[in-house]
Amino acid sequence: MGATLGSGQTPGPGELIDRVLAVVEGQVIMLSDVRAHLDLRLIAPPHAADPTLVLTALIERQLILDEAARFVEAPPSDEVEARLAEVVRRVGGTEAFQERLLRVGFTVDDLRQVLRGDLRIERYLARRFVSARQPTEDEVAVYFRDHADEFLTNGVLPSFDAARGEARRRLSEGLRQERIDDWVASLAARADVVRVRP
Repeated sequence: MGATLGSGQTPGPGELIDRVLAVVEGQVIMLSDVRAHLDLRLIAPPHAADPTLVLTALIERQLILDEAARFVEAPPSDEVEARLAEVVRRVGGTEAFQERLLRVGFTVDDLRQVLRGDLRIERYLARRFVSARQPTEDEVAVYFRDHADEFLTNGVLPSFDAARGEARRRLSEGLRQERIDDWVASLAARADVVRVRP
């Protein structure tokens, strides 16, 4: 994450002391980072409920951020503040947000740093992976058939003609994500990553 976030807090009675979970190219990922991403809902499914998956996602995030920082400028502060407002809304408002920050040992500036990195990563990936190959009509039809449950609306499956555009979009995004996943795997294979056992 570029810095150890939340690690300067003094634990209170009964609180779990912070510790290092991984080191990625010299950058430390702390237990507080994982707890913050879980508690502040900063990470999307399927990782959202599993600390081990969150740690893996944060390791991959750091690898991507190291690349992005070389090519993408820091996002404007208004974009960071807009993303911060989204987090506040997502966790239930200002009071709940402040309680969660306190619980995970983050400051608002710690969170801004995370969100700034997220925005930088999004811009970098959008630039590097502009689009995937366009799927064929047969591939779109197979995708629609194999993912029919995902297209149900009130229990009703639309016709393929009605769902073709959305099916193509989802399949294209999936193909793009496969390219990103392969690239991240190649970064991880070359990187110095150490997971610290409890």
